[in-house]
Amino acid sequence: MKPGLGDENPHIRYVKYETPSAFRKAGAFLPKKIIEMEIYGYRLSPYMGCSKRCRYCFELHNEFIHANEVKIKINTPSVLKKTIQGLHEIKPILLDGYDCEVAEQKEGLIRSSLEIIIEYGLSVLIQTKSDLVLRDLDLLQELNDIAGFVNVSFSLTSLNQDHARIFEPYTCSPVNRLKAMKKVSDSGIQTGIILMPVLPFISDSDEVLDLLFSKAVENGCQYIVPEPLRVTASGDQRKMWFDVLRRCFPALVERYERLYPASTFGPKFGSGPRDIGYSYELSKKMDRFSEQYKIPTEFPRPPEPRSGKRPMISRYQNTLDSFM
Repeated sequence: MKPGLGDENPHIRYVKYETPSAFRKAGAFLPKKIIEMEIYGYRLSPYMGCSKRCRYCFELHNEFIHANEVKIKINTPSVLKKTIQGLHEIKPILLDGYDCEVAEQKEGLIRSSLEIIIEYGLSVLIQTKSDLVLRDLDLLQELNDIAGFVNVSFSLTSLNQDHARIFEPYTCSPVNRLKAMKKVSDSGIQTGIILMPVLPFISDSDEVLDLLFSKAVENGCQYIVPEPLRVTASGDQRKMWFDVLRRCFPALVERYERLYPASTFGPKFGSGPRDIGYSYELSKKMDRFSEQYKIPTEFPRPPEPRSGKRPMISRYQNTLDSFM
């Protein structure tokens, strides 16, 4: 029986552990444009791995987890609390983990962390494929009022449900992600779409992109940042991708082999299309739809902090325990 969109992945095994890596200086697999902007300084990651296992994902290359494993960093709030107290950083915190819905609904590590972040008044950037973010809309609104900036980006590949069933079978329906984006936008929080990955000859057609941009406008989208598919030159991610391609889009295999040539060596997290012409045409197409629908394809730069230093804010009345 095929999974319904958003069903829990039955193959995932959850393992609890403690690690200082829950809150650290680190990068993330974001569009190159956003990484180059150096917007965020620290990353909060309550979970290692992802239960979605999308067919283009690089989790297969994560040497710190076993196959079909997600690790739960149960000490995330304590690590955050300890580190944030001595933090001089005033850049937004990159927060991920909402995609591990089953674990987060049970553990509440993100919600507990947001309560701590609110105490210190730091802004956050969130990237997710899940509508679970709506659970914490009350905290995000409060933080937006205090810090002056919260951003929630929803990752999308296509609004085509058939595409989602093929490439993201355990992921929240694209339609539900749009509905969540609308609610986030209506709450006054900055939100938009990370169009990642754009699948060549599959999700980059005028028809698919026109539908995406038109629905984005209707649902409060403030930007759409595209990033083409990356494929490794060898290894498990490449095999998984081409296996799906041969099964569902066999006529495209040769074109993909030219766009993503195989070799013994290559970047661990793959490379984008090796055809400059393709990249140029995609950029032109995105610019055309951006102009038509008045949605920028650049990520908005966060405003400067309201004060020159990191604010210290407490939402809670001090008790005797506070001084013990």
